[in-house]
Amino acid sequence: MDDDGIELIHRALSAGELTDEDLSTRRLAGLLGKTTGAIYHRWGSLDGLLFAVSQRGFVELGARVSSVWARTHDLGACAATFVDFGLDHPELYTLMFERRFDWSALRAAGAFQRATPGSELLARVLCLFEQGGSKSALSDTRLFMAGLHGIVSFAASGRMNTGELTQPDRAVALASARDLAARLLPPAAKTANPPTPKPSSKKRARA
Repeated sequence: MDDDGIELIHRALSAGELTDEDLSTRRLAGLLGKTTGAIYHRWGSLDGLLFAVSQRGFVELGARVSSVWARTHDLGACAATFVDFGLDHPELYTLMFERRFDWSALRAAGAFQRATPGSELLARVLCLFEQGGSKSALSDTRLFMAGLHGIVSFAASGRMNTGELTQPDRAVALASARDLAARLLPPAAKTANPPTPKPSSKKRARA
């Protein structure tokens, strides 16, 4: 089953049983018990398969962030959840946020005909900034996501605690994520209802 194959690769990446070096057609075909030809027939390319796996990761990340927002209405707590996810699942996170997909080929193959879990997560964050009264919600969304990605990368490299060497990298990373959220989100938004993105005719994000 296609979903079973995606779930199997997702679990292996999440557990660190696969690394970026393992993400070849031959290696994944062996893991799934398929031929390489079957991979290309079903997903069109290795990128097609890995993009599907990355979106399974966004389903998990989106669910965690949404759950935290529903309980706290605190963007800082959501930011910390994002950072925890990235540090807890580095191999999966790398696929989701760092792999250089052939975006043109994925688009031609119809990967973006419907909203993806990655684009839906970005839409929720965008709605939050819009409801919070941001004068540049799209720019704030980009800064927020890029900032969180930078924090995850900096912490994963062991450099996040620069200037505070007595503090663990993760602790400094989580505090920095909360600080980033506090700097970008107007205080009024912290009491807003959880945002529900509306369908848009604009070009969808490709996360």
